[in-house]
Order: sequence, then structure tokens, then C-alpha cells
Amino acid sequence: MIPDNKQTLLTLVLVLLPCAQSFLASTPANRKSSHQRKWRCPTHLESAVMPTSTNAYSYRAPATATTKKNPRYPDYPLDKYMSNPYFQLINAAYPGLQLIQEEPFIFIINDFLTPEECRRLRAKADEGTLRPQIGGGSVLRTSSGVVCTPEEVPSIQDKMMALTGVQDRNQLQYLKVSKYQPGQTFSKHTDAWPTEGAPISRGWVHEEDFFGDERRRFVGCLPALEQPNHNTLLTCFVYLNDVEQGGCTCFPNIGIHTGRYGSNFYTHPSPMDSRQRPDGSAWDWNYRNNPEPLRVAPQEGMAVLHFCSLLPEYGGITDGNTFHIAEPPAEGQDKYISQQFVSSCTSWMLPEDSMPLGRVSWDTI
Repeated sequence: MIPDNKQTLLTLVLVLLPCAQSFLASTPANRKSSHQRKWRCPTHLESAVMPTSTNAYSYRAPATATTKKNPRYPDYPLDKYMSNPYFQLINAAYPGLQLIQEEPFIFIINDFLTPEECRRLRAKADEGTLRPQIGGGSVLRTSSGVVCTPEEVPSIQDKMMALTGVQDRNQLQYLKVSKYQPGQTFSKHTDAWPTEGAPISRGWVHEEDFFGDERRRFVGCLPALEQPNHNTLLTCFVYLNDVEQGGCTCFPNIGIHTGRYGSNFYTHPSPMDSRQRPDGSAWDWNYRNNPEPLRVAPQEGMAVLHFCSLLPEYGGITDGNTFHIAEPPAEGQDKYISQQFVSSCTSWMLPEDSMPLGRVSWDTI
């Protein structure tokens, strides 16, 4: 019989021995530190498999998802988009996804939000304290809106994560809900973040580097906390009601931004030079490559997604072909729209009109 103290010692040895063997077998060469295991957003050249983490989102089709296409718009194959390495790779299998414009790549997502979700978001704009929204520079904006905290709209932002393919929820800026009353508008603008002092801040001028993208490689921009190469990656906005007349989103200048020496921006991207056209003719801020601009009419629950800039590994260059206008709704019509801006970085700051003042309402969607 073993004395009590020796019995205790033997028990401890038997318990700890397997743990010690396991630790010794795990050599430094086989062990990775925590910083070596950090996940980063995949590029088009890498696998898009998401890790298990609190910020990663595993795609699940919404219960109300639709696969129908909208006959009012083209339905281009995705091959050209899928083979382009410069833009965020969204979830091409998302139900209702429809590519309505190639170069720039502009998508609609039919029935992205349900009628009930749209109603509840409209209620936030109607019940909350509407604030004037700022255009900046030469941009005129007369709409008003509210800014939701993440805790108010978790399921909406879940859908945004599933659609956009971003890996970290911190890339999602605060969800905005805007209201346009008859005659209210948002004149031609970009959703990208120009660098500090970029020519665009002085209006529609003729400069070599209109958005300040050459400087972005070194100084970044203020909203991205001066992190080089970062920008607003994409925008996904959702119409929250039907508008019978007016209120369209217009893309007036598709084709205005070419690559260097007149090459295709989408194969040879470079910062926008607004001094002259590639053929030597004078610059025309009304230029477009089609007689009629692309217009998207408000339809309840339908989302529109476009890319504001290239991925940061390609310099975060702003795509000038995605200038767009929120046209005013006609008399007797109000237009409601939610806007989700997605950053290429996880740390950013925003102007006052894009920051929440607290919860808009106690309704959690």
C-alpha cells in the first residue's frame, strides 16, 4: 500500500504526463503565435473561405430570398467581373443578384429587404430626429436623414456582410436612412474619400490627379485615419419605397474616367486626369459613352451596389465612372433610402452628419 503523500504525487504525475508530452511534441517550428494566425481579407487570387471568428460571417441565404431577375434592366454574365482582380469580390451566389452595368460594375439585388424591413427603416426616418445631410465642396445636398447604431440594425448588417463578402464587421460604416421630399436632391458626387486637399475639393476643376489618389499611397486620407491606400470600398443602398415619378439614381458619366494614355480603366487603372480627354480634346464634365445615362428607379426592397474604389493592394484608386446623382422625387412623392458604405479598412472616422447621436428608436431590426 502506498502512503497518502506518495499516492497523491503519483496521481499528479499520471494526470500531467500526457499534457507534458503534448507540449513537448509541439516544437516552436510547429507552433504559431497569435499574430501569425490573424485573418486578412482574401484577394481575388486567394481562397475566400472564412475563418471561425466573431467578426467573420458565414453566408446563409435569407429566408425570403428571391432568384428572380428584373426585366427592366440588363442581366450581364458575371465573367468579366469575376475575372477582374481590382475590386472587392462580392458573393456572386447571393439570391436576386443581377449585373446591370459592366465597367463600372453595378449590381442590383432584387428583394434584398423585405417589405416589413423597409417599413421599419422608414419608421426610423419618420420617428427619429432628421438631420440635414452635407454634400461638401461644389455638391448640393438637400435631403435629411438619421444614422443608426449597429445595435439597432444587426440583421440588416448581417445581410450586408453576406452580400459584400467583407470579413470584418468593422468595415461597415453606420447605416444611414435618408428621406428625400419633393424637389430634394443630391447632386453629382462620389462616395469615395478623396485625400486632403485633392482638386475635387475645389469643385469641377481640371487637374492631373482629381481625387488625390497619387498621394493616397503615402498620406492616405483623413476618414481612413491617414492609412495609405485605403478608401470607401463600395456602397450598397436600398430603396425603402416605390416612387412613381422621379427619385431615380442616375450615373451620368460612365466612360469619363479612362486609364493612363486612354487605356481601359478596368484593365489599366490610374488616377483620374481631368485636364483633357485622351484624344486631346477639351475635358467635358458631361461626357459619357452612351447617349442616355444609366438610371435606376426606386423599387421597394431593391438594393444597388457599386464600387467606389479599387482594393487597397491596388492603391485604393477612386473610380470616377461611378459619379451618381440622387434625382428629386416629383411633387407628392417622398423617397426613402438606406445607405451602407463599406470601408477597405477597419478603423476610420466620419463627419458629424454620418455619426449616430445614439439609438434612433428602440426598434431593433
